[in-house]
Amino acid sequence: MAFRLHYRWSVVLAAGALVASIAVLAATNLWYLRRLQSQNVHTMAAQSVLDFGAGLARHLAGQPAVAVTAGEVGGWGELSRLVHSLKRVDPTLQYVSVSEGDVILFHEDVSTAATNGADMDEAAGGAGVRVGRTLLDTGHAVVPVMTFAAPVPGGGERHVEVALLKDAVTRREEQAARALAVMFRLSLATLMVAFGVAVVFVSWFMRYELERERRRRAQEHLAFAGAMADGIIHDVRNPMSSMRLDLQLLQKEAGRGPELRADRLGELAERARRTMDRIDAVMREFLYVSRPEPSARERVDLADCVKDCLDLLGPRFETAGVKLQLDMQAGRVVVTGFGVGIKRALINVLTNAKQVSPQGGTVTIRVRSTAESGSVEIDDEGPGIPSSELERIFEMFVTNRSGGTGLGLHLARAAVDNSGGSISAANRPEGGARFTICLPKVPG
Repeated sequence: MAFRLHYRWSVVLAAGALVASIAVLAATNLWYLRRLQSQNVHTMAAQSVLDFGAGLARHLAGQPAVAVTAGEVGGWGELSRLVHSLKRVDPTLQYVSVSEGDVILFHEDVSTAATNGADMDEAAGGAGVRVGRTLLDTGHAVVPVMTFAAPVPGGGERHVEVALLKDAVTRREEQAARALAVMFRLSLATLMVAFGVAVVFVSWFMRYELERERRRRAQEHLAFAGAMADGIIHDVRNPMSSMRLDLQLLQKEAGRGPELRADRLGELAERARRTMDRIDAVMREFLYVSRPEPSARERVDLADCVKDCLDLLGPRFETAGVKLQLDMQAGRVVVTGFGVGIKRALINVLTNAKQVSPQGGTVTIRVRSTAESGSVEIDDEGPGIPSSELERIFEMFVTNRSGGTGLGLHLARAAVDNSGGSISAANRPEGGARFTICLPKVPG
């Protein structure tokens, strides 16, 4: 019983640890993915600005107003309006300039500043667009900008240059980062909710298992009490009937007056005394098996347990015509466990052996000791156990005996498990069954 409860607790704790490990692993992976995605966002933002600047330069270079001659002022006015419209769409736009060779034909500064023309670096912008960096004096500060120069189709040496603030990358990155942060918080919230649900489920499962174990133990106690009550009624009813008859005979003999036979009175009184001894033994057996177990395992002399059980069950075996044969190893066999539970298991197995043994048969009990354990072997001369039932013989309500409850061996296994031992069943080659109870010895 304790082993099964410990096993269930182990399963529950293992499930809790697994859920916690999965949550930690998921959170770690989520953090790593966010960090990796942040790096990707920066790269994608930079590439987006480069693509936008190059596309804007090519777009302006393809406008009809850019290809006007120097005397067609109206064309530059249309280009100026277009530049201001673009400024309203993208505030990072600083200026647009049209040059032919070293001559600047058009320059619209939408930042109210002028370039100082320093630190010009060229890079490939795709489709003939030159990408560079320079510094822009806004009158209040000098800010870095990116320039994109695209050739005017059919315009010879004429080029359109567009300048964007360098922090356009940061702005786009911030926008993407905000979206990523929202996704991260949503994912984290989902993970926390899932973890919370898992914690609630594990907590509920633990309470369910404890309640289930409590109900199962209560059912076992009720079943054991019922089996014990049935055994007590059976074992007390026959002696009571015999004693009632002896008392009637004793009363009849005492009423004979002068013809009273003293030897007959003594015989009837002795029979009544023996009957009362048998009833007392049954009651003592009930007290043994119903006594509560201590809270901690104790040192138990296995040989003394066997002797006490044989003293209790001796009258039963004598009445059934079954002999008891004890083969005990010299010396004490001290094991750890619960003495009451061990006696309960021995009584149940011995009672089962008596029930299946024929009249005139023998039940042999052997007590043995090894370096690590003490054992009790109980052999009977009954019909044995069907091979199909060997694996199920200790399950509740499994019995091969007509009128049996199927509880005795199940309760015996529960008591042995609770003491940290094991119980097994096998068929003997010469016939009958052998039950072996092994219990751990006291260390040292």
